[in-house]
Order: sequence, then C-alpha cells, then structure tokens
Amino acid sequence: MMRRLTLLALCILTVCRVQAQTMQMKVSKVDSAGLFLYTAANYSYMFTLADLQKESANLMGVGVDLGLKLQSNWSFETGFNYYFSGKVKGTDTLFRFITNQSGNIMDGDGTPADIDVDQRGWSLRIAVGKVFPISPNYRNAGIQVKLGGDLLQRYIFIKNPDNKVAALTDEYKKGYDRLTLGFGAYQFIGYFHVAKHKYASFYFGVEASETFGHRQRKWDFSGMGRDTRPYTDVMVGLKMGWIVSLYKKEYQDTFYFR
Repeated sequence: MMRRLTLLALCILTVCRVQAQTMQMKVSKVDSAGLFLYTAANYSYMFTLADLQKESANLMGVGVDLGLKLQSNWSFETGFNYYFSGKVKGTDTLFRFITNQSGNIMDGDGTPADIDVDQRGWSLRIAVGKVFPISPNYRNAGIQVKLGGDLLQRYIFIKNPDNKVAALTDEYKKGYDRLTLGFGAYQFIGYFHVAKHKYASFYFGVEASETFGHRQRKWDFSGMGRDTRPYTDVMVGLKMGWIVSLYKKEYQDTFYFR
C-alpha cells in the first residue's frame, strides 16, 4: 500500500510540474515585414502657399500611387494626382482688357457671358521612404516617412459655353490660363498600415511639395507680353489612401518562447 501511495504521489507531482511549465511558456507571434507591390487610390486637401496662394484658393486632389515595399521596410513609390479648386484669385486683372465698364464680358449676342473659371493642375512624383514599426509584433505598420521630387503643372480652366466670346475661344484662352510648369521637392509623414486582409490596408498623413516653375505661354494678355518671372508654388495638406496589394511574398511568422 505504501509503495502504491508513493508511486501515485510521484505521478501527481510530475503532472503538476509539466502543467506548471506549460503555463509559464508563452508564445509571442510576430508578423514579419514583407515584400509586396501595391497600388493605392488617394484623396488630399492642400493648402496653397507662396506664389500659388496669390493666384489660387486651396486645392482638392485625387490620384493613384504605385509602390514597392521591401522586407527591410524601405519603399519606392511613384504617383499621379489631379488637383481642382473652385476659386481663382485675380480675375479682375486677368480679364481687364475684355471686361466693360459694368464689369461684364459680352458674348457674340451682345449679352453678358456666363464665364466661369477654376484652378486645375496635376503632379507626377517619385519618392523613397521607410516604415518605422511602432509595435515589434507587427512590422508592416507604423510611421512612414517619404522624400522625393515632383513635377507640377497648374493652369486656369476657362469655361466659355458654346464659344460665344470671341476673345475666349480655345486658342485665345492660352493667353489667360497662367499655365505654369516646374520641378520641386516632395515630403510625406504619416501612418502606413498593411493588414493581412487584402482590402483593409490604408495610409494617412501630411504631404508637402515645393515647386519652382515658369509660365509656359509665349504671350500673357493681362501683362501684354511674355511672363518670364519664376514662380514658387508650395502646397501643404492632409492626404489619405486606400491600399490594395498586387503582389505579396509571404514570410514565415516568427515565434518566441519563454
């Protein structure tokens, strides 16, 4: 009987010890940073500064990104954005030679024309960035910083219904549209998140660009000559995008035991 009790006690102690060790062993699953190719649709609201602020109100933009993120969390990206706004500044001087004393532009029928203008533009950029994970357990999300360069073109879109104003036909519009083109620097800082679910990835942050450009038209009607001045166009604003991965290389998850 004593031998049986001793054997039972040893079995109980062994089971308790194994269970205690199992309870102390914790598993930490770490998602490895991955290599993937992605595209993203984005929206931005940009505040205009410098020379651009003198000629345009704030701009809204929509666009598309194409990028590659490496396993090291470095990224390479190119993107296109289209900008538009509802207000152009300085229209009183822009059309001063075709505006009558009443402040109207007359059409071919002798009635005030319904002329509308707004600011348009587009940019093409390339950038290099890096994602700094804020959690050691999820390395595909964190603070992203990007630096690069961009090409910006902006102009005034002039609406002349039915081309009834002879001074604002398609060819003459070129003398009023303030077409400006230039190269500059690009910066972005924000949060970048790539989820395991293909359609649950996104980014948002603050974007800025500083472009140094020149007028592209040979003749400017408001100045009665060619405008050769340099223009500095600065935009700073908020940007968000929805990311869709086109290709993703899977890496084995890392496990830590203690």
